[in-house]
Amino acid sequence: MARREKIQSAVRIAITAFVTLLLIIVTLGWIWTTSHQPPALRTASHVVLTIAALAGIFAVAKIWRRDTVR
Repeated sequence: MARREKIQSAVRIAITAFVTLLLIIVTLGWIWTTSHQPPALRTASHVVLTIAALAGIFAVAKIWRRDTVR
């Protein structure tokens, strides 16, 4: 494996770890808002948390595509 590929893999792994942490926090936030916020605020929080989770999943999928970096 070339040096550049090793660096790319390390960066991809670091970003994936960060997004995994983000998804854990989103899950905990979802659980917390369900039991601690009134319905209107809960819905707004769930929308924001869902957008954050989808953005994280999209980012991980994008960085691990083979044709992303050349």
